Amino acid sequence: GGSKANRYLDSETTAQVEVGQGAADIGSASLDALGGTLNFVSATPLAEQQAQYSHSQGSFNARRDFIRFDSGQLFGNTTGYATLSNSFNNRWIGTGSNGFADRLHGEIKTVTELEKVKITARLSYDDTEEDNYQPVSLAQFHNTPDWDGLTWTWTGNPDIDQNYAETWSTLRENTLFYVKTEWQLSDNADLTVTPYYHQQQGRGDWLPPYMHYPVDANGNLVTKGNVKTTRYTYVDAQGRPILTPNVVGAKRVASYRHTHYDKDRSGILSELRYSLGDHQLRGGLWLESQQRQQTRDWHKVIDTAISYQYDSAPYWVQFDDDYSTDVVKYYLQDQWTLGEAQVTLGLQQYLVDVKRNDLLNGRGKDKINSDSDLLPSAGVVYPLSSSVELFAGYSRNFKAKSDKLLETKTAAQLAELDPETADNLDLGLRYSGEDLNASATVYQATFENRIAMLTYQTNPDGTPNYDAVGDGNFDNIGGVDAKGFEASAEYRLTDVLKLNAALTLSNAQYSDDVAGVAKNPAGQTVKVLDYKAGEEVAGSPTQMSRLGLAYANDRYRAGLTANYVGSYFGAAKHTWQGAQDVWNRDEIPSHTLWDLYVGYHHEVSGESLVKSLDLSFVINNLTDQAHITGGSEGAYLLGAGRSANATLSVSF
Repeated sequence: GGSKANRYLDSETTAQVEVGQGAADIGSASLDALGGTLNFVSATPLAEQQAQYSHSQGSFNARRDFIRFDSGQLFGNTTGYATLSNSFNNRWIGTGSNGFADRLHGEIKTVTELEKVKITARLSYDDTEEDNYQPVSLAQFHNTPDWDGLTWTWTGNPDIDQNYAETWSTLRENTLFYVKTEWQLSDNADLTVTPYYHQQQGRGDWLPPYMHYPVDANGNLVTKGNVKTTRYTYVDAQGRPILTPNVVGAKRVASYRHTHYDKDRSGILSELRYSLGDHQLRGGLWLESQQRQQTRDWHKVIDTAISYQYDSAPYWVQFDDDYSTDVVKYYLQDQWTLGEAQVTLGLQQYLVDVKRNDLLNGRGKDKINSDSDLLPSAGVVYPLSSSVELFAGYSRNFKAKSDKLLETKTAAQLAELDPETADNLDLGLRYSGEDLNASATVYQATFENRIAMLTYQTNPDGTPNYDAVGDGNFDNIGGVDAKGFEASAEYRLTDVLKLNAALTLSNAQYSDDVAGVAKNPAGQTVKVLDYKAGEEVAGSPTQMSRLGLAYANDRYRAGLTANYVGSYFGAAKHTWQGAQDVWNRDEIPSHTLWDLYVGYHHEVSGESLVKSLDLSFVINNLTDQAHITGGSEGAYLLGAGRSANATLSVSF
């Protein structure tokens, strides 16, 4: 649905995260999975009645409360739980009115076991308001590694206050409901059917330091339409716009800009599994219909000298567009036991239609087709011994064209643009022993028609382009060839002490020269290579590693981890440095982050009201390491400074 996993479930109600590595899971309901997938599985209700309460306090005024009630057995066949949580924290940058995140979240889940069918129903609701962080340049990071340029003191000058942190807001409200029925049709066959519904309402806020004077073709003031406008920054004593340089005795004005997001998704997932001798057969169908409305309106700030409070009624509606995406996916898979080997063969296809209807600005209706070819997958697992197995996998994956492409382009302009695809190949070994578990994998991925938003909509001075339609400029960066090595291990030093480690080495390069035009330093329009084959892919670390030590006995636990990210290039699109053509640039510095946790858990015996008590304390970025991560080209994200958090959990 385009939202993060924590919009749909809390950490306390997350049972596990299933990783579909490389080839992913053929049944994944995703339009974006060019590689692996993550499947977040919610917790199963407890068989006995129980209540749990947790309270957390931490750095940056962080606080969180969580409560869960498990019903235990109801009617002899049903269990369920309900949860509610609320959290708040300020941005880690600045003090006072420096922006915040506020979240209210609730879940209800029931599981009913009948003779031939298991019914799981789940409802989640999430209401989140977040003030964002501004991307920074690499030079800004080196100058001020703990400041993103947003402010926390209202000055009354909109040119400064456009960066006031509390006006860089994202509001999202998500409701997700599904009912999963698992039918045992026979000893050899079962069927799973899951209808679902998702609703999202949201808004993005900014504070442009001006107002618009929109007019029609005859010069008459209008309130709707992406028409010709004149910006103004002052009004006279009567509130009339001043469009001349004479601003004596004038009053400063600004706008509060809203982009509204409304999305409704409904669909059904179904899968039939059938056992036939040495074959485990799967066949599935995914159907989804999504409706998305995007509207932008501009509100007058009441008094810029005092605050950013604004008129509830907009003075101008810039655009109002409807988008729809209809998805049909079907797949077949055969998992065949061949001696000691397990061989998997699969085939899937996506049929995707994307439409746009401009309700305000006369662009009318438009649509693009984003069907995939037949996408094959294959895998094999072969045990070399009782503790070592060999595995290999291949898949051709697909990413559909997003409706965001139609925000700024027409179907005719996108006619030659094919959906993104990737061929993934993995080969590896797993070892499982009494004290040591380890795995090592080599991989190769070939991407075609990569479409990426590499630049945000910004003005030459780096401020946001508040008038622009769409999030940014999407570029076809051609192909990408990636290969690498991944390894992980966990070693039990003693009954209570474990050592774990992980290493990823990656080499990702552009495989195509992508032609373009640009103005050279002399001001001439010339042909250039926007992206050059052999250059490193922007924002892709070449080395990452992790080392951790964990202690745990019946009551106490502690752990220390170090996470290292090597240096890499943040940008790869052509530019000039002097008269020299340059592609890879903005080398993001390497960094190591240390995290520490300690905890205590006690199970209370007897007839006590309290059943268990748990205390935990966590410090992230223990050494307060300044660091930065790739975002889009030239606009990177500051990493958070040191933070500490303590949590008390009690169950009854």
